[in-house]
Amino acid sequence: MANTVLYAEPASSPAMPACVSVPVLGATLAAFATISFLLCMLLGFMAPEWGLHRPWLQFYLGLTGFDVRSLALGIVQSLIFGGYAGVFIAAIFNFISRRFG
Repeated sequence: MANTVLYAEPASSPAMPACVSVPVLGATLAAFATISFLLCMLLGFMAPEWGLHRPWLQFYLGLTGFDVRSLALGIVQSLIFGGYAGVFIAAIFNFISRRFG
């Protein structure tokens, strides 16, 4: 804790609106959706009687169960949906931050 200085305001320049990197947030949400899909499919494969995989089968188009086609289709859709959400969330955030921030 020695040599720690806290400032109430930044000393360099006036306040800049916050900005989020559009590609970074898009890639982050795409990776999150894909990892979540894979974990849920793995759990559904290991314990199908729990039924925790059913929301993925309901919301993702064309998934039929635990076959290679459904797994590949789910990964592609996770990447697309996550990237889509991340790009638009970041773009909207940046617009609002510049406009009102």
